[in-house]
Amino acid sequence: MIAQSLANKRIAVTGGTGFLGTALIERLLRSVPDCELILLVRPGRPKSPAERVRREIIRNDAFDRLRDELGKEDFSRMFERRVTAIAGDVATDGLGLDDEGRAALAAADIVIHSAAAVAFDSPLDLAVEVNLLGPTRIAALCHELGVTPHLVAVSTCYVAGNRRGNAPEELVSAGPFDIGLSWRAEVEAAR
Repeated sequence: MIAQSLANKRIAVTGGTGFLGTALIERLLRSVPDCELILLVRPGRPKSPAERVRREIIRNDAFDRLRDELGKEDFSRMFERRVTAIAGDVATDGLGLDDEGRAALAAADIVIHSAAAVAFDSPLDLAVEVNLLGPTRIAALCHELGVTPHLVAVSTCYVAGNRRGNAPEELVSAGPFDIGLSWRAEVEAAR
């Protein structure tokens, strides 16, 4: 049912070079007929986003099953046809996108945000810029572009604290865990 509802959709993915993002890309390419993926990838030194995709995603062992099923040449052709890499960074306002990147994001039906600073000892300002403000920047840019893709924000298993059972989605300020913090003030303090 999920694969059918995602068929033929354009899906933008952040965090594709990470563990979870790579697994997500593999599953989408293998299980969802004719979806197209737009991968937002930070440019590296000296690697371009396309080079990072080739080195860090395509060559990953996660794609062995798909390579075996399709054969190396057909796998490469399928990847080229269905995957586009754009340069961007969720830690930057406007995601650091050029006009081509903005147009690609505007064409997405779905945005899956899985980019994150995952080290527990990351500098606080970096973690805030990526983990807290990343989804905010994506939503703001979609609003600026006048588009309303389905936005999925992937987060860690620790967002609900040390709780068992259901963790209903509600504003913290509406529940028993409100301690009067302002996320905007916390961002400024972290910066």
